[in-house]
Amino acid sequence: MKFQNIVLAAALAAALAAAIAPHASAVDFGLPKLGKSNAAGSGNVDADIKTFLATAAEARKLTSQAAFSLGQALLTREDMEAATAAMAAANAIADDKEREAAKSKVDQDLNAKLAKVNYEAAAKDLAKANDKKKNALVGNAMFNFVLGLLKDKELANRGSALASSAASNPMLLAKAGEVKDVLGSLSGQMGDMTQIATGLQKMATTIKSVPLPTSASDAPRAIAD
Repeated sequence: MKFQNIVLAAALAAALAAAIAPHASAVDFGLPKLGKSNAAGSGNVDADIKTFLATAAEARKLTSQAAFSLGQALLTREDMEAATAAMAAANAIADDKEREAAKSKVDQDLNAKLAKVNYEAAAKDLAKANDKKKNALVGNAMFNFVLGLLKDKELANRGSALASSAASNPMLLAKAGEVKDVLGSLSGQMGDMTQIATGLQKMATTIKSVPLPTSASDAPRAIAD
């Protein structure tokens, strides 16, 4: 099994800092070139922003759901009950902006806990238990987490230039702000997420799981139990 995407994912944090700088050039995160990628723009800035924001929403959903699945296997019951209750409360907020901010906070708090997991010990425990169903679910969650990071790579590669192009058009100024918000959010959470990815590499060498994604266009895996 090849794990280059996870091994080199630690470069994401530094790359994102460059990606959100004014007029930053595209970055490759130190990751291998993606196979089928959606990174190229269409030449239509409005359409490209819509695609960018849709990809950001998809990446966030992938990493959030994967983190909750990983948490069920790696964190305490109390941790996950608290995270589940916090997410339910966040989803109940009526205001769209406040709801999304609250959900992001829940994701960040959960990622902070996952970043502190002893993945070598966790992998040994999973291997010893030899629960094939649980290991398959963990493997699929690992796949989706890395897939979300690959999508984030694409977002950072093209986001700064896209925001700059939109900012030059008075009709797209609000959307330029949305793109910058996405990039700022990515920058704020990448430290823990790349720490998790490094830990997942250690797990992947111990438990038998599905192959990890090599392209941001790969299909996600089912992780619902």
